[in-house]
Amino acid sequence: MTEFLQRLKQRKLVQWAVAYLAAAWVALQVLDVAVDSYHWPDSVMHLAFGVLALGFVVTLVLAWYHGERGVQRVTGAELLLIALVLAVGGGLLWHFERGGSPMAATTAQSVKSTTGVAAHNVTSAASATVASASSSSTVPVSPTAVQPIPAKSIAVLPFENLSGDKGNAYFADGMQDLILTKLAGIGDLKVISRTSTAKYASHPDDLKAIAQQLGVATILEGSVQKAGNQVLINVQLIDANTDAHLWAEAYPRTLNNIFGVEGEVAQKVAEALQAKLTPAETQAIAKIPTRNAQAYDAFLQGEYYGSRGAESRLKSDFDLRIRNYREATELDPMFALAYARLALSQIWDLVEFGDDGSNLGAQAKVAMDRALALAPDLADAHLAQGAYRHYVLHDLDGALVSITAALALQPQNADAIFRMGVIYRHRGQWQAAFEAFQHASALNPKNAFFLNMVAFCAVSLRHYADAVRVSKQALALDPASANNVAALSDVYLLGGDLDRAMAVFDAAPATVRDNPRIAIWHAQVMLYRRDYTVARQLIAKVEPGNGVNAVDLQAVRGDIEWYAGNPTAARPHYSSMAALLEASIKTNPAEAADHFAHGKLGWVYARLGRTREALEQGQLGLTLHPADQDVPNATSALWQMAQIQAQVGQVAEAVASLDRMLAMPAGDFVSVPSLKLDPTWDPIRHDPRFQALLKKYGSAEPATAMSGGGHG
Repeated sequence: MTEFLQRLKQRKLVQWAVAYLAAAWVALQVLDVAVDSYHWPDSVMHLAFGVLALGFVVTLVLAWYHGERGVQRVTGAELLLIALVLAVGGGLLWHFERGGSPMAATTAQSVKSTTGVAAHNVTSAASATVASASSSSTVPVSPTAVQPIPAKSIAVLPFENLSGDKGNAYFADGMQDLILTKLAGIGDLKVISRTSTAKYASHPDDLKAIAQQLGVATILEGSVQKAGNQVLINVQLIDANTDAHLWAEAYPRTLNNIFGVEGEVAQKVAEALQAKLTPAETQAIAKIPTRNAQAYDAFLQGEYYGSRGAESRLKSDFDLRIRNYREATELDPMFALAYARLALSQIWDLVEFGDDGSNLGAQAKVAMDRALALAPDLADAHLAQGAYRHYVLHDLDGALVSITAALALQPQNADAIFRMGVIYRHRGQWQAAFEAFQHASALNPKNAFFLNMVAFCAVSLRHYADAVRVSKQALALDPASANNVAALSDVYLLGGDLDRAMAVFDAAPATVRDNPRIAIWHAQVMLYRRDYTVARQLIAKVEPGNGVNAVDLQAVRGDIEWYAGNPTAARPHYSSMAALLEASIKTNPAEAADHFAHGKLGWVYARLGRTREALEQGQLGLTLHPADQDVPNATSALWQMAQIQAQVGQVAEAVASLDRMLAMPAGDFVSVPSLKLDPTWDPIRHDPRFQALLKKYGSAEPATAMSGGGHG
């Protein structure tokens, strides 16, 4: 060993290694800049890393062989060592190359490929199934990483309303939205979504800090002054790092010739940032949506109520948005963008509040078809078609084709990228969904819902540590959100950290703790702790309404008594729950076609001792959502069936259902730690088959590492 160390020193192997690594690091930095500047594919960096890694092995071998001052004597043992190093290095390179292939295939279907080159992947992608879904341990997930800020990046702050009439605020907001829409069509720019800039001031003092929070290099500020028929629009582009003005312009117009200002601003921004525009992008930016002043004004009001409704979630704001978009189309029957926004608004109204009896789906199709006929190259028209195919026709493949077409026309549209992630999730393509949600969050970094969907994918893949970190980011953005509080608590619970799941509720603001929905969620977590007294106290004053479903309220009240050992006291709650579900399924077609309702009814039948009917309802839920049509819903139906089977004493069947779920990305429903805590499984907890299942998957659970993030 002494001789070996002496010869190692003689050959200066460490010096060679350090020199090579330093040179490789510099080469990678230079290449990274070139990749970003010339828009080379990410595979270039992967290939370069592989070549440099192999070169490192070769350098060490050559350094050893040649030695210092030409010493070339190599012993048999050293030859063996060289062969071993080459074998290990080659094996690692082969491993990473093999590991990269599935990622490359996934990326071909991910957001980065939606600019036009991946449309052919949509119809050829294999249908995901619950039985064949890949194990979570084989699908890589990374937490949201800090990315360098690209020079060609911009956030548009809220435009200031300088009009004497504060009722003209809609005009300033609408103008900001139109400019953002134009900018989002420039593929060479990173454009932050309006949702993430909405809470900032129009002309803040700390531009540099805001730009860092949003991940951009430049900020566009603006103001609008409207008085009668006269409009003055001022905009300025600022380098956030130096506070230098890159470009500024004033647009004095009348309402009759204001059309096209948004396109002129987008063109000037692109020139100032040296963004490369394709001929199609140049044409799209210059296109004027309408020349009808009244239609334009109605459209801007629709934009205003759309943005307000996204924050308030009030039906009244949704209705005003639809009314103004419809008015814009009536005033200008050639206004394609207004038709597209009308169709989207009607679909989101349908998704958010259900059909009001006016057949919103059919109305949306009429508006969508008109938009496509007027402007087949309009991104919003394809977005509307994608939403219609997804939520009305339940055609995921068709929806993906439409969203892909929209992103080819408007590659920086965060909402479109997010919708693609939702479709990937429903198809069971978890890694692609994860990447899409991350991309959407990068363009809309202040959107807590987007972050929660990133966390949701990580949870599904049972990467709970990653999910905790992202859920904390979402909660930090909106600490007063009941959904954010519940989401973080659920992640901790699925990871088996009951104390931290409880701490999230304790740390929540009083307004959140008083929320009746939080009271129900909190009570359900208390059942994991078997603290029935506190659970009763939490829901004692909760009544149906204010976001509380009567069925869910009766369920938790019945559960508290059931787990406390009072089945007689639980029975009236379960009977009431069953009656509500039976009536809803009978009178509501949407409920009759939804596995959730049948699964819940089957579960409550099991608690009421109606075994045959319970299993029938569970099976009906499975039938309604085949795995090749909607993976999350099919997984949910299987989860409900497993609960029913456990309750009625079908131990082997329940264990088999859980076995299937633990072998696939279903971490939002089941994990080994949660199975150990959840009282639902008490009827089969001590059965050897259930215990064997916990042992089988216990060692395969990804490390949660939740101690790294702290509480709440």
